[in-house]
Amino acid sequence: MKTIGADIVLQVLEEEGVEAIFGYPGANTLPLNDRLADSPIRHYLMRHEQAAAHAADGYARVTGKTGVCLATSGPGATNLVTGIATAYMDSTPLVAITAQVNSELWGRDAFQETDIIGITMPITKHSFMVRDPEQIASSLRSAFRLARSGRPGPVLLDIPRDILGTPDSGNERSIPENTPLPYENGEALVRIAEALNRSERPIILIGGGIKLGDACDLATAFVKKTGIPFVSTMMGIGSIISGNGYDLGFIGTHGNQLANSMIHQSDFILALGSRFTERSTSVIAKFAPLASVAQIDIDPTSIGKNIKVDFQWIGDIKDALVALSELVPPRDRSQWETRINEERALSAAKEGDDGCGEAGLLIRKIQAALPRDAIVIPDVGLNQIWTVRSWQCRSPRSLITTGGMGTMGFSLPAAIGVKIGAPEREVVTVSGDGGFLMNIQELATISSYCLPLKIVVLNNGHLGMIRQMQDLFFEARFTNCALGDTVDLVAVARGFGIPAERIPVHGNPDAAIARMKEAKGPYLVEAVIDQDTYVYPIIPPGKSNVEMISGK
Repeated sequence: MKTIGADIVLQVLEEEGVEAIFGYPGANTLPLNDRLADSPIRHYLMRHEQAAAHAADGYARVTGKTGVCLATSGPGATNLVTGIATAYMDSTPLVAITAQVNSELWGRDAFQETDIIGITMPITKHSFMVRDPEQIASSLRSAFRLARSGRPGPVLLDIPRDILGTPDSGNERSIPENTPLPYENGEALVRIAEALNRSERPIILIGGGIKLGDACDLATAFVKKTGIPFVSTMMGIGSIISGNGYDLGFIGTHGNQLANSMIHQSDFILALGSRFTERSTSVIAKFAPLASVAQIDIDPTSIGKNIKVDFQWIGDIKDALVALSELVPPRDRSQWETRINEERALSAAKEGDDGCGEAGLLIRKIQAALPRDAIVIPDVGLNQIWTVRSWQCRSPRSLITTGGMGTMGFSLPAAIGVKIGAPEREVVTVSGDGGFLMNIQELATISSYCLPLKIVVLNNGHLGMIRQMQDLFFEARFTNCALGDTVDLVAVARGFGIPAERIPVHGNPDAAIARMKEAKGPYLVEAVIDQDTYVYPIIPPGKSNVEMISGK
């Protein structure tokens, strides 16, 4: 059998350590699909291209490797867009390969021809087409290097079908040189350390960059050594194992009152791998009014993008933490600790059960029943907030969620990639009924591969977060948020060959949780929740982080 372009693609993927591809075939991918049959790389046939991108995203987040998805031209390629954008916003290393129509058909409105390069350029680190068979290897290697270097992210490579099928010329396939990243020198870190040492009320802000930079252990050691308390963004949750006295919770619109209150009172913020989105800061002009801000990030474009910073350092987060550990000794800040402890007691009295009600109680029961290293993947909506506030993270990659994009329908397909990337660990998805319906077709993928996923759907018959905002901020005028109970999710799951049951969340769910735990394959539990179960506290639109409301 002659070596063709598709063989070169697979050869490079093997060199890059790729073991799994998530995709959906089309006529233009067929040269590649044909050769995949003889490759050690396993292709997972999803039921929708958007799900393929989410699965590759989940695989990357749990393994720390680069995820790979494959789609054909036209609608196959455009269906990847939401998944690519999700990976872009959360800085997930991902290579999306699309098979384009034959080169001779470009620009002729050919069947399933689409300018996927132009469409994805704003949501990728780079999108480019292979125009010569001898560029396949170097282009693909460049795509992987770019996806994982600096601030990680998605890269799209478009390969015409005729190039995938062209016989290999045998010419040498060059490896491009690495481009060094723009790192700043250590003097900036010295200035940050000096300001931090002078501060009386410092706080460390942990962003998702800590996990992406594989710096969780260093960040944990830095917090323990210096005794400086920390808050997290949603993407930063789990970077430092919660449950110790330094953890103040997560900040922002749906964050903890303690975290929002203390960052408002702080006089110095050391931001590690955070870009200060408005979901964390709320009204930027009112955010942390007393604090000087130092921002450390590998992405120069993130520095000062959303908030004025007084100090900055661009580079690898691990290098920064190693240097700062030498420059920042422990010091007595007993007055600050006393104030924090007083606020902690007040917040605990107000929030009680983390403001998540019976939904939070169910999530805590599920976690208690599963092994300590279980992974949870919430979707988007109230279910996401209930989960991130109730699930106790015990390792950096034990909670995987969509932050920047907030993509409904992420949880189920992402869990497929997570389970394939971490087959030895229990994986549970938590969705609302709205997000679950958006990618419900992936039950077929789960069933066909008999993936032992635990699937929990919190069904309140509504788009719960929309309903809560309409209730609180639109005079309870509920419009277009009711999904109703017309879909029998248990019957649907069973139709896909997945055992399922429906329980009321306010009853005793222990027996259902036990059956889900003992299931050898996938298992779905639909928990019916009252439509008025919300989450508190919440920051109203246009208000600062300390203007949270604790109830209706």
